[in-house]
Amino acid sequence: MKSLKFLGPKHLELREVEAPVPGAGEVLVRVRGCGICGSDVHGWLGKTGRRIPPMTMGHEFSGEVAALGAGVEKFRTGDGVVVQPINFCGECVNCRAGLTNMCLNKRFFGVLTVDGAMAECVAVPEKLLYPLPEGCSFEAGAMAEPYAVAYGSVVKAGDLAGRDVLIVGAGMIGLCILQMVKLQKPGRVIVVDMSDKRLAKALKLGADFAINSGREDALSKIAEYTGGGMIDVSIEAVGVEATANLSVKALKVAGKAMWVGMNQREMEINMQDIVCFARSVVGSFNYTHREFGEVVELLGSGALATGELLSRVVSLEEAPRAFEDLLNNPDDLIKIVIDPSR
Repeated sequence: MKSLKFLGPKHLELREVEAPVPGAGEVLVRVRGCGICGSDVHGWLGKTGRRIPPMTMGHEFSGEVAALGAGVEKFRTGDGVVVQPINFCGECVNCRAGLTNMCLNKRFFGVLTVDGAMAECVAVPEKLLYPLPEGCSFEAGAMAEPYAVAYGSVVKAGDLAGRDVLIVGAGMIGLCILQMVKLQKPGRVIVVDMSDKRLAKALKLGADFAINSGREDALSKIAEYTGGGMIDVSIEAVGVEATANLSVKALKVAGKAMWVGMNQREMEINMQDIVCFARSVVGSFNYTHREFGEVVELLGSGALATGELLSRVVSLEEAPRAFEDLLNNPDDLIKIVIDPSR
């Protein structure tokens, strides 16, 4: 089978490799949709240490069942499936608490040295599969993973009905967060970014106000749009010092900032902005297995505008150019999905 191998910084090579054979309790999935995540691009650049060559990237994926390992009971050959890519043990203290995303023994498909779905086939445990909802495309199924990242943060944010929400960052995750927030019927929703194209997309998806922080003073505009009341809950989806600080400074007294972005490991934060205003900052990392399943249900309900986020579908042969395009033209592209069957 064909597999797109990451061999070093900015080095992807399409290779012919032996197809995996599903073991007991595993399913061989013929990949029909695999999203290119921003973290894949950063890994391809060699910036994160989260992609260790040689390996196959790809953790946002859907496909069809090609073969069954011994003991598989819930699926049949030809079934469409969406894969939750965090392979959790189910036995450690975190898994027993329902925090499968924090499993002490987890293996994440397409991350570190674990081969992922930028290939024609991948063998995955049956427990990680959800049926692809009826009427849901494979491309939409591949977007369940970024939507689940967004969903996990919104769940932790609590009840947002009638509350003013700030979303910092209008990339793929920020736009997924926006859709999840809107499902809760919030008060005013403000989105901040430095791309007019992405901000226009945010307005189309239901944001009440959009602020280009490259041209405007974001805090002043937030104060204007909220009548001086500021923000109940902010969700930060960039992960750098300036945006992290904005997510805190924009809050009301006792407001809550959810941090999702992870681009800058260390940064300066004025502790008085947190302590003296009784604000809270909560980190949100990925999603639990249960939350992922709830997102798949939302996809099946038609509540999520996946078509607004899909920029392009490419083959494995075209994928290296897609990485270059995502690096060089980020404003023009939101989500590129690889279809290895092309």
